[in-house]
Amino acid sequence: MNEHLKSMIDDNTFNEKVEEVKETHSSYIFLTKKHAYKIKKDVKYSFLDYSTLDQRKFFCKEEFRINKLLSPDIYIKVSALVREDSKLVLSDTGLPLEYTVVMKRIPEKYIMRTLIEKNKITKKNIEEIALKTLLFHKMSKVDSTGKYGSLANIKKNVMDNFKDLECFIGDLFSSDEFNTLIGKNLDFMANNTLLFEKRIKKGKIVQTHGDLHSGNIFVTPKDTYIFDAIEFNPGINTTDVAAEIAFLCMDLEFLGREDLSKIFSEKYILESNDKEIQKLLSFYKGYRACVRAKVYGYRVSDDNSAKDLTKKYFYQALKYAGELK
Repeated sequence: MNEHLKSMIDDNTFNEKVEEVKETHSSYIFLTKKHAYKIKKDVKYSFLDYSTLDQRKFFCKEEFRINKLLSPDIYIKVSALVREDSKLVLSDTGLPLEYTVVMKRIPEKYIMRTLIEKNKITKKNIEEIALKTLLFHKMSKVDSTGKYGSLANIKKNVMDNFKDLECFIGDLFSSDEFNTLIGKNLDFMANNTLLFEKRIKKGKIVQTHGDLHSGNIFVTPKDTYIFDAIEFNPGINTTDVAAEIAFLCMDLEFLGREDLSKIFSEKYILESNDKEIQKLLSFYKGYRACVRAKVYGYRVSDDNSAKDLTKKYFYQALKYAGELK
């Protein structure tokens, strides 16, 4: 969707009053009282390509397919947007100008991160998230080729993170700290070559959520919903299930809730009987912390708080590196 098409959207488009419009780097989300309509922007980045209508249609369907496995009650359908006079409307007939993922709207007060801040997340909530994540992994596509789970690919992703953080040496952390982080991660990968190979053979490399943190989970009185899984790049969302578990663990620990992190990982490991995750957890938590550091590092010039967050995530990654064996 470009700005011209965006200007053709009003309350008549969805037959509901648009209460709010949110914008991300790749999408617009139009919020009504009952629904959220997510429309992909006409953009292309190194990690994402929504530059053609066919691509946007394909990835709307992929987003719906993946997220429907996680939260079938939230994800309703993919619908075409066609021109009617000077406006865009939802329609099953006519020439599609755009596509939208139609979702049930859940009040933002139920976002897990908000509830954590209010100390309203329980052991039962966390265990339910672990079980839903495990069920999702069991239904997901397995990468049996070893393309994404290979040690060479993992090492490339790890080193790409470090490359993007290198510019902060001397400002946010020292050269010695940076080299320690790299060295400990390289040693861990070198010492566990057989373990990484075993994970591929065991079918533990699957199409995961890819962005499993407390900002992408609703915890309501009726149910828990995991949403907004990554669909646009298999290189990001196809990974070891241990990396998925590590993401939420790292996020919870960053928020000061090591207790919830432990409940989550222990429940997943117990129910999956995947005890190897314990060996990989600190490694992948460190990787995820570096990804977050890198993401906030990109925003340093535009966001005053991003510099502090980049530094915090780096030192969290360094802490995990000290746990590697």
